[in-house]
Amino acid sequence: MVLVVRRGAFSALAPAGAAAGAAAIACLRRFEGSEEWGSAVGAWRPRPGKVVLRARSAGQWQAVLAEPGGVALQRVVALAPRRRSERAALLDALQAMTTTLDPPPEGARPVAGAVTYVLNPRLEMSSGKTLAQIAHAAVMAAERPELEPWVRDRCPARVLRAPADAFEALCGRDGLAARVVDAGLTEVAPGTVTVLALAPAAHAHREPGPAATAAASRAR
Repeated sequence: MVLVVRRGAFSALAPAGAAAGAAAIACLRRFEGSEEWGSAVGAWRPRPGKVVLRARSAGQWQAVLAEPGGVALQRVVALAPRRRSERAALLDALQAMTTTLDPPPEGARPVAGAVTYVLNPRLEMSSGKTLAQIAHAAVMAAERPELEPWVRDRCPARVLRAPADAFEALCGRDGLAARVVDAGLTEVAPGTVTVLALAPAAHAHREPGPAATAAASRAR
């Protein structure tokens, strides 16, 4: 799966991660049963690799939006899985996402209505790698039947960076929505836990949904 972020769309990692996760889920839900893309999605599922690229110009962004098999959501486009040999020349021309984004706030507590993605504080990953890992956690969480209402609610989420001791404690907790263990092909060692996903809390402060967040951003 290729995720493309529009240059300048995000200054902070947290909203970019939430958007990447929601876009990845929306893409799979739209295309996994389709005649054109269904077999490719099925072949991708056992080894769900992801790459995050950056559209540097308005022209590149418009071209990405026109790519077949794509879903655009909150300034991120998720493209249905395809072999590198089947990618359009446009995608080969895009650079990897390496923009430095403001780090997420610290914490490790779930909230009502939103999945919480908790980053491993011991890792220094590029922004693109981090977004890919969050998207992986999102896709894993969306496969849990009890989180189907969250998916129908357009996958509201927040991204936190946990204190080291809290992250270690969470890694061993039962009932996580997702635990992403990296294969070690880039940036981190094999077997490294990169992101945890906490299911929405049953009784807690409710985070604003995507529509409310977007409205607040426009107001600012």
